[in-house]
Amino acid sequence: MQKKEKKVLSASRIKTFEDCSWKYWCNYHEKIPQTQNDGACRGTVCHTVFELLLLAKHKKYFDAIMKAANTEGSPTIVRMLRMLLKKGGCYNEENFQMCIDMVYVGLNADFFGKGGKADKPEIKFVIKNEDPEYEIMGYIDKKIKFKDKIKIVDYKSSKRKFPKKELESNLQAMAYTLAAKR
Repeated sequence: MQKKEKKVLSASRIKTFEDCSWKYWCNYHEKIPQTQNDGACRGTVCHTVFELLLLAKHKKYFDAIMKAANTEGSPTIVRMLRMLLKKGGCYNEENFQMCIDMVYVGLNADFFGKGGKADKPEIKFVIKNEDPEYEIMGYIDKKIKFKDKIKIVDYKSSKRKFPKKELESNLQAMAYTLAAKR
């Protein structure tokens, strides 16, 4: 008898299943290769820039962007965005401009967490539960520790806005909250 492969859940896997069970089956059971779309490429590029700018040695680039009130205040970051988009195979003027804008918005939104301490980026978590039995795995983009709380930051790079239903009950936010509590 063939051993049954254990499936580990993630917020994105559950969302895929909710949106389209056929797509879920093709992606996670049949493992049909997926082509990267522009949104995923922009997300990867912006995440990379945010992760690098969290490092103290790159603070000068953050400062230059904030002083100029535009990502283009740092020619180094602009070159990096262009290079990463080309490397990801999704460079065009629209994607480039969207990344320029997204980086500034992300940095201008209390990037370092005033009054707190930003932790290392891309924190992996695994939640195992026995009753009912499930396992959830995910990555927190950035965690900011305060004296009495933790702020979880998740960068979003999609053109799409959250529908009202997701704003009221967001599976990813629930998984992050559970991970933070544990």
